[in-house]
Order: sequence, then C-alpha cells, then structure tokens
Amino acid sequence: MNGSESRFDRQRLLPWIGEQGQRRLRESHALVVGCGALGSAQAELLVRAGVGTLTIVDRDLVEWSNLQRQSLFDERDARAGAPKAEAAKRRLREIDSSVRIHACVEHLGPENAAELARGAGVIVDGLDNMPSRYLLNDLAVRDGVPFVHAAVVAMEGRSLAVLPGRPCLRCVHPEAPAPGALPTCDTVGVFGGAVAIVAGFAATQAIRVLAGRGDLASRGLWSLDLDAARAITIGADAAPSPECVCCAKRRFEWLDGDQMEQATVLCGRRAVQIVPRSAAGGSRRGAAVDFAALRSRLASHGRFEERDGILRGEVDMAVADTGAALELALFPDGRAIVSGTVDAALARSVYDRIVGL
Repeated sequence: MNGSESRFDRQRLLPWIGEQGQRRLRESHALVVGCGALGSAQAELLVRAGVGTLTIVDRDLVEWSNLQRQSLFDERDARAGAPKAEAAKRRLREIDSSVRIHACVEHLGPENAAELARGAGVIVDGLDNMPSRYLLNDLAVRDGVPFVHAAVVAMEGRSLAVLPGRPCLRCVHPEAPAPGALPTCDTVGVFGGAVAIVAGFAATQAIRVLAGRGDLASRGLWSLDLDAARAITIGADAAPSPECVCCAKRRFEWLDGDQMEQATVLCGRRAVQIVPRSAAGGSRRGAAVDFAALRSRLASHGRFEERDGILRGEVDMAVADTGAALELALFPDGRAIVSGTVDAALARSVYDRIVGL
C-alpha cells in the first residue's frame, strides 16, 4: 500500500468502523454506475473512506456545464471532452494511488449489467434516468447485492438503501413514470449543494454496508427539500410490498430487457431512433407524453414546438465531429428521433437528459 495508514486515523475512531471496519473497507469492491454530479461525489467519498476496489461506469464525456457540480472534473477535462469514467479514475488515483479503479466507458444495459457488477459488495446509483435504476434494482434483488439508490434535481433529492429483506425501488415506485413526466437537471437545473448533501447521505449507506454494518443503513426513503431546509424519511418501518413485481414476484423485467429502450441508427438519415418499451408493446403502453409540461421545461434549451402531434426542436449541444446542432423529435408514445448523429450512445444520453424517462 502506498502512503501511510494514518490517513484513516480519524475514521477508525468511529465506533461503527474501528479497525475491523477499516480492514473490511480496504478489502471491499464498490460499483458506481453514472459518474455525473452524484456519482463523482460518491466515488470520491468511497475512495477517501478507504474502499479498496472501485468500478466506475459512465458512457458520457465531460462538458463545460458539468463543472458547476461534478467535483472530480476540471477545465482540462471539459476542454478535451474526456470520458467521465477515465477522468474520474485519473483524479481518484491522485487522491489514493493504492485503490484499484476500473473505468468502464460504456452504456449500462441488460447485456452487461451482471458482468459489470461481478465481485461488487455494493452498487451505487449515480444515474440520471429511471430505466437504468430499475435495471440495477432488478440485478441487486436477483443477486442479493446491496443497492444504494440516489437522485437529485433542482433543490431536492432522495436516497433508498435496497438490502435483502427490505423494500426495493419498485416497492416504492412500482412503475416507471410516463416519458417527460419527471423534471431533469437539464430542464429545471440542479444546485451543487443539494448534490453534496444527497451524495454524502447515500455514500454513507454504501460505506456502512462495505464496513460490515449494513444494519445501520438508513431504512425507508430519505427525502431532501433544501428550499424548505427539511429532510424526512418515509416508510422507515415499511416491509417489502407483497405485490412488488421485482422482490415479491421475482420478475426482473428490466434486467431481462423487456422494458429497456431500443436505439436504432436510421439508415441514410444521420439520425438515431430511441424506442422506449412502452412504445414497443411493453406493460407501460398508454403512458403518453405531456407535451405542454415538457415544452415549458425545455424553454431554456431552445425553441420547441408541437407540430402534427410531434414535439420538435433543437437541443443545446453539438456533435463533436461536425459541430452541427442536434434535433429532437418526440412522439406521444415516448419514441424519439435524435437527428444530427449516428452515435447511439449520444442519442440515448440526449433522450435521458431531455425527456427524463
């Protein structure tokens, strides 16, 4: 090990950590999926706490707009458009060079989720969309791996520790919301202070699990409203729902790929079509996009208008190889066409950020 173990002296004084807990942390492996605001803050806290192995999964590149709240990145990363996972790895190695860090620059999907989580003692949510969260929840419940869910937008946030025998994410949110129903950081903004608080709370639950004190992990859905200076816990004494599709009925629809969106490059059009499962005959058929609400939230991103039953507009970002603006056409069933790119991963990212399904 490089450096002195004295770096953890103050942490060892905590009764629930001590020598044994610190040793367990050094021997542990955490998977952080998503390395944006929440993911990067949680990854840093895990490394500074002494976690021995960290796997970071993120498909996106660092942008200038990330620097306001994504603590592991700097202007050099934004200027280079560096992959977030790789940039985070470089910075985290500077914090503790003894930590084994695996950077995976790829899209999380049913086909690779289990492999990415192999050997992990906890799965940490740094994501920005509900389908991928449901996918991780399926994986965690199926394989009995603790999963710490976290989310933040504007001045609000939440966290839920999903452990064996406790309610899972689908006990709390049984079905995914309709496309465009939830606000996103790109439509209503996000405050860095809210990110820091939620990340600190969620990372604490992950560290408790890895230190062998999962019994101390917070029960129920922890909810933050920073505008009101209030944090509450909902359902602290709740049991898993006997009607839960995931943990009670053991149906892993997202992990099996039944619910995940499909991305197809449209031949000859320099465009990618994103088809959520609801538009492809899945169980969520009938959940329509609220164009009026979505158009209002998108006002700061350009001019979006509804024509012929389709919401259309330009997205405030550019394709790296051409500099051309991306155009989004959103259909009532949640299907979208992202024009100006043939990069399916970029199109998925735009869809997640703008539509917020």
